[in-house]
Amino acid sequence: MRFAVDFARLISGKSSQEYVDICDYAVGLSRMMDGKIFPSERPGHELREMYNPLGVVGIITAFNFPVAVYGWNNALALVTGNTIVWKGAPSVPLVSVATNRIVTEVLVRAIMFYCFILV
Repeated sequence: MRFAVDFARLISGKSSQEYVDICDYAVGLSRMMDGKIFPSERPGHELREMYNPLGVVGIITAFNFPVAVYGWNNALALVTGNTIVWKGAPSVPLVSVATNRIVTEVLVRAIMFYCFILV
């Protein structure tokens, strides 16, 4: 919850809440990507639903919604196994730096938590 407070202080208004909402959506979406198998019209065949990462996803944001646009793309790209390169707006560079620090801290803590559980 501390991160949500830091994030809300960083960006006032709807932008930070949209990022939090899309992260919730992406987490729910990740639980639905299980690789379903469908029957085929051809005998002895089946259709498989598979998700393949694209690789590197580039995100370019404007000054008016720097965090919301990043959040829409970042959350979905990470859930599907992609890496991200973010080009933030030059008029609001501190928003990009601060958002990256918060996201990095959250991800590092999540990785440490899951590593602790697996050991």
